[in-house]
Amino acid sequence: MSEPTGSQRDAASVIFNLPDYHVIDAIDLPLGGRRVIVQADTLEAGCPDCGVVSGRVHAWCRQRVKDVPHAGHLELVVVKPRLVCVEAACPRRTFTPTTTELPRRSRCTTRLRAAVLMAVIDHGRPVDQVARSLGVAWWTVQTVVNDAVDTLPDVDALHVKHLGIDEHRYRRVRWFRDPDTHAWRRVEPWMTTLVNVACGQVLGIVDGRNHTTVEEWLKARSPAWRARIEIVTIDPSAAFRKAITTCLPTARIAVDPFYADVLVMPM
Repeated sequence: MSEPTGSQRDAASVIFNLPDYHVIDAIDLPLGGRRVIVQADTLEAGCPDCGVVSGRVHAWCRQRVKDVPHAGHLELVVVKPRLVCVEAACPRRTFTPTTTELPRRSRCTTRLRAAVLMAVIDHGRPVDQVARSLGVAWWTVQTVVNDAVDTLPDVDALHVKHLGIDEHRYRRVRWFRDPDTHAWRRVEPWMTTLVNVACGQVLGIVDGRNHTTVEEWLKARSPAWRARIEIVTIDPSAAFRKAITTCLPTARIAVDPFYADVLVMPM
């Protein structure tokens, strides 16, 4: 076996810490960055249908996978075996083994999903910003966040004094045709996020951007929790203002400086 090149040694030091995988090749890309090719440490796995362990390889396939960036642009390619199920009575003839880092049908490593959640939920960074910094599509980040709703903190156990409320449109406007009237209806997919302004931590996400859903979320909190809220930061939204005055009558309302500048700008 030939001595690995410098780029291969550098890549190995980066990707060898991916659990259950080892580097088999690394290539410097013409436009910068590198492509790293990894393979699972073991070639045996249990059939997802019958559970019988097999190590018989039917074919090899390659899959591009998104991983956490490191030292510039990085392409990760996983070489995966398609194994033959050795149980004659099993209806599944072949299957692809999975690992903790790459569950079934996943195109992102588990550690990348963990980095996405930490950036959005723990640090309160915008979805679009996280997508750019990690080199993935924004809807990938949003899907990870949506799938992990149960990981949101126990809001009632947090002592929040400054609350932030803002709406976000998470996909393009869509048109739906009513099957009864045959009329077309415009649907704008909005959601409203509530955060702890002190640290940017996401506290809750509700559908739409009207006062009803925000009021429902606030009324679900205890009276003591709502009484601790001193300031609520919003944009100039009548719907949010109504929800705040209804559920948080003692809280003061603050407007984002950007909107304040726009409101006082001479025409």
